[in-house]
Parts: sequence; C-alpha cells; structure tokens
Amino acid sequence: MTTTRPGPACAVWELTLACNLKCLHCGSTAGGRREAELSPAEALALCGDLKAAGCGGVALMGGEPLLRKDFPAIASKVRELGMELSVITNGTVRPEGIFELLKSLSPRAVAVSLDAADPALHDRIRGLPGAFAKASSFIEAALKAGLPVSVITTVHKLNIAELPKLRDIIKGRGIAWQVQTAGAEGGRFTRDLLLDQEEFYSVGMFVESCRRGYSPEELPVIGAHDLGYHSLLLKNVSLYEKWEGCQAGLSVAGIRSDGGVLGCLAVNDDRFIEGNVRREPFSSIWNRPGAFSYTRDRSAGEPGENCAGCGHSESCRGGCSEMSLMKTGRLHNDPYCFRAIEDRLFFKGPGGRIRKLGASLSPARGGGSFGGLGGIFSGRRRKTGGD
Repeated sequence: MTTTRPGPACAVWELTLACNLKCLHCGSTAGGRREAELSPAEALALCGDLKAAGCGGVALMGGEPLLRKDFPAIASKVRELGMELSVITNGTVRPEGIFELLKSLSPRAVAVSLDAADPALHDRIRGLPGAFAKASSFIEAALKAGLPVSVITTVHKLNIAELPKLRDIIKGRGIAWQVQTAGAEGGRFTRDLLLDQEEFYSVGMFVESCRRGYSPEELPVIGAHDLGYHSLLLKNVSLYEKWEGCQAGLSVAGIRSDGGVLGCLAVNDDRFIEGNVRREPFSSIWNRPGAFSYTRDRSAGEPGENCAGCGHSESCRGGCSEMSLMKTGRLHNDPYCFRAIEDRLFFKGPGGRIRKLGASLSPARGGGSFGGLGGIFSGRRRKTGGD
C-alpha cells in the first residue's frame, strides 16, 4: 500500500549529462549524454508529476543544463506549475536570450561554478582554456540582469589555497557563495587530490571565519551538506543552526537524465536507485513504503566504527551519506565529522591545540546571523544590478 508523505523541498534534476567541459572533480564524469535521456515530452510530464508529488522546487543541473535545447520549455514549466526554480551552470554556455528568459522566470538562484581566482588554475580544473573568463562574464551579465547569482566552489588539494582570493572576488557584489568539497566518484579525479582531515577542517574554519568577519549582506556564505558536524568550536557551517542528518529521500530527491531516482545525486551509486520515472511516476517512487530506507527508517543500519558510541548518532545518522560511502564504503559512518576530527587531531597533549586554532578566527564584525543567511539563500535576498 502506498502512503502519501510530504513532497521533497527540492528535486535536483540532472537535465542532461552532456557537457562542454571535462572537470576534474565531476562525480558523473559528464561529457556525453546518457543513453535514453528523457525526451522533451517525458521531461515536461515529469514536471507535472513533481508538482503532483508536492515538490517545492526544482534545481536544473547537468552536465551542462543550458546545452539542452528544450531547457527554456522545461524551466518555464517548472515555474508555470508554481515550483521554485534554480539553475546550476558552468557559465561557459550562453544561449541567445538566456538572461531575459531567466529574468522572466524569477528563479530562486542562478548558480555558476567558480573553482579558483587564478584563471589558469580554474581553466585547468575545468578542462577548457578560457573557462574562467567565460564564467566571470556570465556572472557579470547575470548580475546586470538583476538575477540572484550564486557561486559554487568545489574544494580539493589543487585549489584549497584559492579560497581567500575567491572570497575577495565575491564579497560585496550581492553573490551568495556555497563551498563544498570534492568526492572521488568520477572517472577523472584521483583520490590523492582529496582533502585530508586537517585540510577539510580548515575549510570549515574558513567558512566560519568569513561569517564572523563579514555580514551576511556583504558575504553570504554556506558550507554544503558534506561539511560538518557538531563541532565544539565552530557553528554548523551549512544554512541551518543544527545538522539534522542526511536529507536524501527526506527533503531532497535526485533525478538522473535517464529518469533514475535517487535520494541525492551526490550518492552516485546505482545500488541506491529507487526507481525510474519512465516505468512509474515519481510520486509513486517517492511514496512507496520502504523507499529511501537508509534515511527514512531510523532503525535501518547500525552506525559504523566512526560513529558508534557518539552522543549525536540518533539525530546525525552518521553524517553525509556521500562522504560516508566514498570514504568507508558504507553508510552512517562519515569519518569527516568535525567533532570526530577535533577528537582525533586537536584534543591531544597538554594545552589542547584547538584553543590555538580558535584564536585565528576573525572577531565578529556584524556577521554570523543565520536569520540573514536564511533570507539570502531562500531567494529573498536583496538583488543588485539593473535591468
């Protein structure tokens, strides 16, 4: 028997796997289209079914979503049905009239990937000479059009030192910034480029220091779902005050371009495909008893060795599912929890290194307001630029 549950707050839809770039860290190894990509008619039908399932918003990504010729029709359908729209692009593809179209659709966010302040390094990471110049030009044009622009930065060993320089490029321009860390699921990324625990923790410290040093209006910044959790020193660096566990299959759904449904597209593992919208409606997949059991069923899966015995295990549920799978091969076992890193690396020896680290954070200067960030990252931020 199928029961009805609240729909996802956001469905992240890989509109196409086609891409003009060959990014090192791409978890999907995007480039060519998947076989049996949803047709234009199937895509429009899916929009209607997402609405019927109670979906609040749709984020269109790729590959590169703007390479799909029916992008305008799909994006327009999302808004026509009353769902919020977000677009995630590499910023190097600019179909004619795209800014006018996006402006007319009042999107929640237009997110552009920017991985380094050094143009040569960004181009190297993205696999295309001139990618930095094109992405920067796209950002400028989107701002000028009055669109709510976000920048997404994916951090690994090649570009971790770029964060302060990227901050200086982004701050004061009405741009929201999401910082996330690279995984090793893709075919072009080698594990030696992954952040180690201290580097990973330093990214969290960087986000926290930005929040202390700048107001949300000057530099709205969040860490993605893979950064956290339960630090004794840092606030939760994502949008919310407290980490409530992986939201795959709870408030978030992922849809591949061939119609496969996962709890989260970052969990790039065929074992976690819950169904395909070609064979049954999304609403049926979402509401099926037993679906997404790794997050919906509180009794499913004991905590792994990295999480066993932790006082936060009941609510945290082992951290980020993608990070846990990538690092340990199982769920509920994220070894990159902030609290665990602090315990392993900082609370050793007399004095405790964590107090020294705390001294390096900038003093509060009007920042740190989660209320302000909530408005910025939910599409209610003050827009800059003219029409």
